[in-house]
Amino acid sequence: MESGKRYIVDSAGRPFFIHGDTPWSIEVQLTHSQIDTYLNDRAAKGFTAILFEAMEHLFSSQSPPWRNAQSGAIPFTSTTSSSCSWTSRVETYWQTVDYIVAGARARGMACFITPAYLGFGGGSGGSGDQGWNGAVMNATATDLQAYGAFLATRYGPSGNVVWVMGGDYAGTQAERDKQWNIAVGIRSVTPNAIITGHPMRADAEAHPFWSRYTGFNLNCTYGGQGALEYNLAATAYARSGPMPFFFIEGDYDGDGTPIVEIRRQAYESLLSGACGHFYGNQPLWGFGEPNANGGGGAANALATSLNTTAAQQMVHVKTLFTAYAWEKLQPKTGAEIVTTSLGSGSSRMCPALASDGSFAMIWKPTSGSATINLGALASAGVRARFFDTVNGTYTTVAGSPFANSGTQVFTWPGERVLVLDAG
Repeated sequence: MESGKRYIVDSAGRPFFIHGDTPWSIEVQLTHSQIDTYLNDRAAKGFTAILFEAMEHLFSSQSPPWRNAQSGAIPFTSTTSSSCSWTSRVETYWQTVDYIVAGARARGMACFITPAYLGFGGGSGGSGDQGWNGAVMNATATDLQAYGAFLATRYGPSGNVVWVMGGDYAGTQAERDKQWNIAVGIRSVTPNAIITGHPMRADAEAHPFWSRYTGFNLNCTYGGQGALEYNLAATAYARSGPMPFFFIEGDYDGDGTPIVEIRRQAYESLLSGACGHFYGNQPLWGFGEPNANGGGGAANALATSLNTTAAQQMVHVKTLFTAYAWEKLQPKTGAEIVTTSLGSGSSRMCPALASDGSFAMIWKPTSGSATINLGALASAGVRARFFDTVNGTYTTVAGSPFANSGTQVFTWPGERVLVLDAG
């Protein structure tokens, strides 16, 4: 992290573009060979991050659900739905988490890890609970801090881990206070650890729930199901600091959501100030486990769901943004770049301009015209191209390059990003 920046950085201090996938149950569902298959595919598609659980409570084909598919090991010598021997761990289990973290790092990917996913709605530790809220509440603060220190000691040196508190649940104040002991333990070993939170979808944003805790330094938004990601982003972008934020979760490819919505979540968030986004697929997030992912099993999920149309189109997101100094982009919702109406709802345009005026990107989800202030661009000649979000190709606008003065009406032929630069 760098103070005052709206993005996170890699080990060399370079802005890190979060282009993530969500293999939540990878640590229990996949063998090491299958982990390689998954990571190889996601790396080839340009993904730079994965989001998963250190241990699973429900979404698994294993019995018990927290058992590891590679070795059959469980996380702790005593692990039940309501309690864990946090300081007595089973080495063989954690070797699979090692394998994931090391494999991701070797492929240039960050790992966003939930140390103890709390689960939608929390729970007191029943076998049907989605997460570990009951076990966390039943633990001592000392044991949870020791667990956090273990995680930081084991995975902090890898340099590619972001810790995710909560887990589809921000919890009550008491529940957050208790779980944050894990973060305290993490930061006792790695004081500069990057830590975010994962609230419920209805909460929209992590900041209101975790900002009071020392060490919370990365915000996120949670959309989907009709949410307008530019609205969520506007609230997060206005936070003082500033505090960088990313889009952690929305609707999933494969759950009946139209592909246009999967794209919209990404482009709206990124052009409204987010430093990254996460994509997800069902049944891939649970690798075919039976509770929410069809029960077809890991091998079938890998065979059928790695290369969906939406996954292929996510490649274009990475291609577009990383071709530019994306970290310079600033959302512009006044008349700075688009002088006509931005529209509303799911048809709204999302314009962003580089802080030095070197380039601009204006996403419009539908066909139609808008008037652009070319004087906002710094170069004397302004190249104008439409980027097709479906096939990843550019089309140069007739008359390009334009002078960087006055306004120009551009007509989008459909969902496109108008890219303006020096050429």
